[in-house]
Amino acid sequence: MLGLVVLLAVGTGTAWFVATTGPGSGRATAQGNAQTGDAQALGQWAVPLTNADSTDFTTGLAFAAWLTDTTIIRAQKDGLLAYDLKSGKRAWGVPSPDEQLCGATAELAAGKAAVAYGSASLCDHLAGVDAAKGRLTWKIDIPAEKSSLSNTLTAPQVMGAGDMVVVSVDETVYGYRLSDGAKRWTAAPPEGCHLEDAHAAAARVVAIYDCAFAGTPNRVEVLDPHSGKPVRRYPMGELGLGPSVLSAEPVIVHVERGGEDTFVAFDEQGRKVEVKAGHVDMLTMNKVAMFDGMAEEHRYAVHGDRLYLASFPENVPNELRSRNTALAFDLRTGKRLWESSGTNATKLTYVRADDKGLLALEVGDRRDLAPRLVRLDAASGKATPVATLPQEFGTEGDNAKVFERDGGVLIVPWTSVATKNAVTYFGG
Repeated sequence: MLGLVVLLAVGTGTAWFVATTGPGSGRATAQGNAQTGDAQALGQWAVPLTNADSTDFTTGLAFAAWLTDTTIIRAQKDGLLAYDLKSGKRAWGVPSPDEQLCGATAELAAGKAAVAYGSASLCDHLAGVDAAKGRLTWKIDIPAEKSSLSNTLTAPQVMGAGDMVVVSVDETVYGYRLSDGAKRWTAAPPEGCHLEDAHAAAARVVAIYDCAFAGTPNRVEVLDPHSGKPVRRYPMGELGLGPSVLSAEPVIVHVERGGEDTFVAFDEQGRKVEVKAGHVDMLTMNKVAMFDGMAEEHRYAVHGDRLYLASFPENVPNELRSRNTALAFDLRTGKRLWESSGTNATKLTYVRADDKGLLALEVGDRRDLAPRLVRLDAASGKATPVATLPQEFGTEGDNAKVFERDGGVLIVPWTSVATKNAVTYFGG
């Protein structure tokens, strides 16, 4: 007899069944017709997002998407769901141990991750995830911040740093061992300072401290992920409005001054380069009402000495969609190298950056414009089509995590805004 857990929580947006065995909920569709290039179409499937047309945009809210050799895993508000890459069928599912999940590490580390969970009013637990076996491996209590607003949950930032999990909550940063959840360190702000933001990469944690009232310079500190101790400090000067760490490796800090966006990059020798980008898109792709905090996702990519940002979206005349352009900057000089609109009047969502340039998804419009995978040349920004997806997938990638692997394109939206599917697959 199958072991079934039924989740029908009001407001979670995905009433689902978690079965120990049995078929999944993906639906296979017709063969695709990708153009030749980096992608070859062998088929497509999609997992419908329950209540996708709801005005409650916490419906299907995702905190992370993890890609393994065989599955795509969605860490969403009511639990973890894994789908087989070839068929779209449910591989496994784990419901939230409490009322809801409220955070997750952005990536897997050696097949492991961590999720935060709790009640509708308090996010106060952390759990380890074994993505290969589809199970939670440990659970611990963590500090939590109570929201000052009714019906709003203040969620911690949950970040991965190699074999460590880093949690930022209420101006303090904590380090936990990913293998067993053991707490290793606590990093409070320097005396008289307060924490503005934190971010993590495999070998470092980066924090911004506002020290105006301490009479000392504002600073960026690089912390060792295993001890929490500062290993490098960079003076910051004026922080402007809402400073944040865009990237931990390389270290890039975003500040807003006079209504314009500036990105301050630091190299390993402490050299500082400022990128004055004007007014660019720094809207949070995974932000929804009723949730405060969380690790924010932005429309950018970085590789080597290239920083790729996006212009602020503008309406397309006579169409019910918006468009943006990709902007490339040189992190050695701070100069803008090029601007590219891709091949169509639509938004670009970035997949990844590499030596060739920027791989991006033209979002398209399910009404009249098929989405398209394009490559923007690193030197010139010239757009080359890679694959055209079915028109029905238009707008699915508007605010989404997009993967490309071996010719297959996977779209995992962060929220239900402008989307109908929880996961969409197209390609090889």
